[in-house]
Amino acid sequence: MDKYETRKIYFNGTLVITDPCYIKNSFGACLMKRDTIYGDWACMAYKGNIEGNCLPEKWTEMYTKWFTDFGSNDKDEKRRILDEYNEKLSKWLKDYCFGEFCADGGEVGVFDYDKLSNGDKEWLANHKRCATVIDGFDGVVEFKVIDGEVHVIGSGNKPFFTVQSEF
Repeated sequence: MDKYETRKIYFNGTLVITDPCYIKNSFGACLMKRDTIYGDWACMAYKGNIEGNCLPEKWTEMYTKWFTDFGSNDKDEKRRILDEYNEKLSKWLKDYCFGEFCADGGEVGVFDYDKLSNGDKEWLANHKRCATVIDGFDGVVEFKVIDGEVHVIGSGNKPFFTVQSEF
């Protein structure tokens, strides 16, 4: 698929968004995948619609401040800053997101949870930062490139959009 092409599918079930490199034993579970353009990344899957949503910009400001503060302090202060960051991240995800995911192979994929092997399901359960799971999704999922960035966007009963959240 061309990296600027938009692709859409209809899906009804439990949706998983992650890097295909993490799904080792479930070839038939992949609904669609593509490169991230960026390479390796971490993303948040926000609840709601992407248009006019300012939450990703707010997160970027907080993350950039944390990253800068963390890098310019001693070991004890870094531990305090990291603990504070993890608390803020946990609250942010609970309040605004379906979850987060990352890519270590430079790709993003959308998977049918019910078609995953038990081993892949167990791996996902033990690596929550690596995959977003959206239970009971019914609607259209698409890859969309906006301003040179790949987003996974879902419209339907549980609208969502993804945005890169970390380096």
